[in-house]
Amino acid sequence: RIAAGLAAGVLATTGLTIAAGPAAAHASVARCGNHALAVTATRAQGATGHSSFVLHFKNLLHHSCTLRGYPGLDAVDKHGNTAKHAKRTLIGFTGGSSQGIRTIVVHPGQFASADVEWHNFNFGTGHDCRSVPFVAATPANTSDTVLFHRSVTVCGLQVHPTVAGTSGDS
Repeated sequence: RIAAGLAAGVLATTGLTIAAGPAAAHASVARCGNHALAVTATRAQGATGHSSFVLHFKNLLHHSCTLRGYPGLDAVDKHGNTAKHAKRTLIGFTGGSSQGIRTIVVHPGQFASADVEWHNFNFGTGHDCRSVPFVAATPANTSDTVLFHRSVTVCGLQVHPTVAGTSGDS
């Protein structure tokens, strides 16, 4: 169950770019931890039966830090209950990582991102899918969760790996 106080964590969209390179070059850069990142989300958009938005992770620190892997993403109903955990997939219809999972160096004031997508209806039956009004997002390597007012369905809900920049796609 997501705490009701998280609803106040809904933030505006922002974005720029960051750098990524070979894993060996990141060995001396610490992981981004709790309170290191501002988490925002773009508006949802959709086409051909799919919808998506992009999560943005802005480094608030005065030094670089790294992110690696998938953010946590849950669909949350109006009562604060988790309706569905997003499936972690490398790439989907709307974005993802064509380069696999990479360590992303996020410089001070810069961004990393991850694409989130879902189906607008059940592709198997053609019927509507259960829709919920919120998502809870947790950046990779952290336990800080932010609740966003984003209506998603539980059909085909996916989250893709953290990538460099603000597009959610690499």
